[in-house]
Parts: sequence; structure tokens; C-alpha cells
Amino acid sequence: MVDTPGRTCERVEQVLEQQIAQVRTPEAAEAVVRHAEALTAGDTAEERARTTAATPRSAASAVELAAQTAPPAERVAAVLTTTAAEAAAETPEAPAVQEAALAALGSGSAPPGTERGRELLREAVLRRMNPLDHLDARLFLLVNSAPHPSWLDAAVDNVTVITRGGWVWAIGVAIAGVLGTREARRALALLLPSLLSTTAVVEYPVKSYFRRRRPFIDVVQALVVGRRPGGWSFPSGHTASSFTAALVLSTLWPRLSPLFFGLASCVGVSRVYAGAHYPSDVSFGALFGISLAALVRRLVGRWLDRAGRRRRRWRIR
Repeated sequence: MVDTPGRTCERVEQVLEQQIAQVRTPEAAEAVVRHAEALTAGDTAEERARTTAATPRSAASAVELAAQTAPPAERVAAVLTTTAAEAAAETPEAPAVQEAALAALGSGSAPPGTERGRELLREAVLRRMNPLDHLDARLFLLVNSAPHPSWLDAAVDNVTVITRGGWVWAIGVAIAGVLGTREARRALALLLPSLLSTTAVVEYPVKSYFRRRRPFIDVVQALVVGRRPGGWSFPSGHTASSFTAALVLSTLWPRLSPLFFGLASCVGVSRVYAGAHYPSDVSFGALFGISLAALVRRLVGRWLDRAGRRRRRWRIR
């Protein structure tokens, strides 16, 4: 028998509340965090989600099984990491698990024991961070724990989809060219190699080098909106490509630079709101995007200028 989404949410939330209520002291919370880190060491969201989606049992059964079979010392950590994996998996049950995790681990009302346990866990996670990471996580929770109305969640989810790789900026410039906007052809010639370079550098060597895990793995109570991203967290690829586009377009249409950088900043904030990135991921994503765009734009711009001079000489002859 397949559970309904409501039943899945109820079963997962019940197990979470029972297990979190077992965390009664700061020392117990520290132990849970240590075990959770050990259980997820080296995994990306994509790897854990792929493994989870391939498991035949239901999400609620997997969470209940973790509570029943894990060693007592690791039981709470096993339930938390199993729930995080089920919420990240591309399965029909993932939204219900996410809803259950938010109800049990979020900032809403909960039974007194659960409320105390989740606060102890949150503080234990933050204590294990160095001062800069601690500040980063605090800022993340400040943004991510803001109200999440369904219309805004849907809007952020759509922003995530359409801004991936920065191609929506190129499409906008192409449309401007069709409408007769001056400098649109040059803008597109500068923008495309800049976006390709930024995406190639940030999404592969940079993220693979730093291997920072996503906030919804590191801070289990984070709310994840829409599609759960795979891969590593630092820096934000969406933000990098958006700021790449903003810089390139601002050099050609400087009067519109506040609009371009404002839109890029909205993309960055949306990544924190969605639970996909820490604020520092977004900040460094913007820095990488601007730096790479400045370099590629200069190189491509020189090539375009030389090509233009050659064409003019041929016309004169």
C-alpha cells in the first residue's frame, strides 16, 4: 500500500519529533552532529539523492527503519540524515518529507521536548564552525527562516530554473537585437564566451576544489524550495553567471547598470532563500563572475576590435 503525501508527512514528522526530543543536553547534541557528519562525509546532495531514489522502500519506511535499526548512539543522526536524503531525492514523496522536516525542525511550534532538542542541535552545529562559518550560517538562517509564502516559493523555483547557466541573459540580448537595439550584436558576442567561461570554471574546478556541502545537509533545519541542487555549494554558479552578465551588459549600456546588477543581486538572494547556498557562496559567486567577465570581455573585445578594423580596411580597398 502506497502512502498518501499527507500520511508520509505525518509518519516522518512523528519519527523526527520523537528522535529530536531525545536530545536533552548540549553534549548529546554535539554527539548527534558528530555522527551526522560521519554519516554524510564526502557525499554530495546529488550522490545521496541518487542512492535514495534507487531504494525501493517508501520514504516514511526508510526513516522509520533508521530509527529502529541504527545503534542507539547514532539513532538520531541516522534519522536526520535519512530524512535529508529523502527530501533531496527526485521522488514523488520528497515534497511530503520536506514538509515534515520543516514542521519538526523549523521555527514553528512543536512539542516542548522537540523544540528544545532542535535548538540544541542548531547550536551544536554552529558551535562546531569557525567564527567566519558561524557568521555565515547565522546569516543563512536569518534569510532562510523568513516566511515562505507559496507564491514566493514558486517564483524562486522559477528563477532557479531560468537563470541556470545565465542563458536567460543571452536570450534577452538576442531579443533586444531583433528589436533593433544598438550594440546588441556586440553585447551577445561578448556575453556568450563570458558565460561559457564562468560556468566552466565555477561549476567544475572551483567547486570540486572547495567541496563545500549544501546548507540543507550542513544545517538540517534549512528549508529547501523547489528543486534540490546537486553538486557542491561554493561558490554559487547561478550568482556567478548572473553577475558575469550584469558586468558585460553594463559596459555597453551603463545607464542600465543598476537594473542589471539589481537583477543579479536578486538571483543571489534567492539562492539563500531557497536553502541552496550560504551568503558567502553568493558573495564569492558574484566576485568570481565579475572577475571572469572582466577578463574574458577584455580578451574578446580586443579580438572584435581587431576584426572590425580588418573589415574596414577591406572595404576601403
